[in-house]
Amino acid sequence: MANFYGTSRTNYFKVKDIEAFKAYVDSLPEVTMHGNDEGVCLLAETEDGYFPSHVYDDIEDGEDEDAGMDNEGRDIDVVSDVSKHLQDGEVAVFMGSGAEKLRYLDGWAVAIDNKGETVSISLYDIYEMAEKKFGVKPTFCEF
Repeated sequence: MANFYGTSRTNYFKVKDIEAFKAYVDSLPEVTMHGNDEGVCLLAETEDGYFPSHVYDDIEDGEDEDAGMDNEGRDIDVVSDVSKHLQDGEVAVFMGSGAEKLRYLDGWAVAIDNKGETVSISLYDIYEMAEKKFGVKPTFCEF
């Protein structure tokens, strides 16, 4: 079995409160923030290269990890969370791509504004688009 290797990042966007946004990013595992005159961007540095969708809460000081406490963590939605930090008129674009050797390729993008409205696309959308355009259902780019 081959490993999946991916990479994800955002465009540069402006946030309402940079300190609050930094605190949010610091709470995310394996996500870094970079900034320039155009705003800030996020880079995913997870093992699979995609933004995290789950976090494990830290065990409080004084709690015994072996005392039977089950830390299942919680699901997160980075795209939706970032939306809440965006300035009016800003759009954050998240993009990711990756591959498992040459078995298959994956790619996606989602854009979100500060109201939580989104538009998204996947590389796999091409199959439906091609079928509508040419009347033929193409085979998948995978084996």
